[in-house]
Amino acid sequence: MSPKGLLWADSEGYQRRLEKSSLALIAVQRVLAADGKIAGGVNEFLRLYEWVAGAAPKHFTQVWSDPSAYFWVRRAMHFLAACRGEPLGTVEREYCEELNLDSPAQALEYHLHDFKRFVLGLAIVAGSDVAFDELYAAALPMAIPGTSYVLCGEGIAYVAGLSRGAVQVRDPHRELSVANAGDLRDRGPHLERCPFIERDEVGVYLNPAMFRLPGLGIPREWSKLPLAFQVEHAPLVKEALEAVRKFQAMTFEHLAAGLHTIALKPHDDTFINVTVSELPGAFVCTVPADPYVLASSFIHEFHHNTLFALEERGPFFASSEEDEIEGENHYSPWVETLRPLHGILHAVYVFIPVYRFWSAALRDGSLNESRAGFAREQLARIPVQLQIGINQLRRHAKLTPYGAEIVDTLAAETAEVRDDARVLGMTPATPAMGLTRGGEMRPLIRAGRRMTVGDMLLEHLDTCDTLGECSAERAELARGESLTDSCLH
Repeated sequence: MSPKGLLWADSEGYQRRLEKSSLALIAVQRVLAADGKIAGGVNEFLRLYEWVAGAAPKHFTQVWSDPSAYFWVRRAMHFLAACRGEPLGTVEREYCEELNLDSPAQALEYHLHDFKRFVLGLAIVAGSDVAFDELYAAALPMAIPGTSYVLCGEGIAYVAGLSRGAVQVRDPHRELSVANAGDLRDRGPHLERCPFIERDEVGVYLNPAMFRLPGLGIPREWSKLPLAFQVEHAPLVKEALEAVRKFQAMTFEHLAAGLHTIALKPHDDTFINVTVSELPGAFVCTVPADPYVLASSFIHEFHHNTLFALEERGPFFASSEEDEIEGENHYSPWVETLRPLHGILHAVYVFIPVYRFWSAALRDGSLNESRAGFAREQLARIPVQLQIGINQLRRHAKLTPYGAEIVDTLAAETAEVRDDARVLGMTPATPAMGLTRGGEMRPLIRAGRRMTVGDMLLEHLDTCDTLGECSAERAELARGESLTDSCLH
């Protein structure tokens, strides 16, 4: 498949990640079966693994398609390697720090114990009983993988297994009927169901508890919010999905193939939206928001998932002295801090379909005045940001042959976007728009003067390009010109 086909048409990468994580689970079992003394908890894990292996394939697939399964098996592989002398990765170090685990063997024991959340999910999906040798200490709230059920409450629930359709909790004793989830709501352990949204072929859980995993590297206090917050904003999600279906059909097909979970959070001072590479098929978005803005966020965040899947085919960056993945060394037109080249590459990729969404929506002619103004602002801003991003990659990135093909393709797509914006009459003189915390679209006005897209881009360069990497782009913008790749020469 051509690089362009990989970037926009290949929807099988999500299935490949599932298959890869399933094979990794088998590999974990084999290593532990060969070395049962590597850590505590191995014997019960092996027993539960055999129970899982005996499940119907469709039931296993439903549970193991949960984004948290990929996270779990990746951590298991890394902790096994660390027990044999390999260094811990960034996620694993944060995992251990968060849980006060002192050694790889201690971390592996804890992690094997956490496999029980998947066993519990499989028991619910299959309608089978299962019992744990040692109680599973579940930090609440806990999403039960492969299901819409969330074990809610405060503190820790000690789970003994599933029997007669009820989650068995000890200390104090409770039998939480799956069929009656939602009936019991107090501060003690109880079951609730998160919303499940369907729009044509797309189905998605709204479940913040799924993100309550150690080591993710993002603030997670919002993930303890009552599920009522997800229920309240479920109609907004439906509107946003409909907008994606109408104006970005290609992305909608990808959502049908790979989207699993969205978590909605309120506005705060931590972040707006985020995708975590360790949770494929999942992302977090902030609400309230205009449905079209939320739709563009869905497109943006999900394409991070797509590019993460493509990275499993091979690295984009060649070995160099620079840390392209985590080294925050370069100007990015999208954020206020210096960013890694990897982050700039991701931004270029995800904003191309965002541009196409707004272009299609504006051409449709059905947008109200404020949405049309916001669409024009995006259509003037994004092409300039894309070109700066491409220029930064050309200047600084040492790419593999695979990565060079990807960047060349994105550069060609950026030129197409730039041409489309020119046809639509979008220039740096297009009025700038902003969003309130309540999701309202408003013109940006300072000292009685309406700001333009060019004003805002220049302000960002002046404030954030602390290394002066994009002085050529700044000069072109200051002359009121639209950017081309001539800034490189």
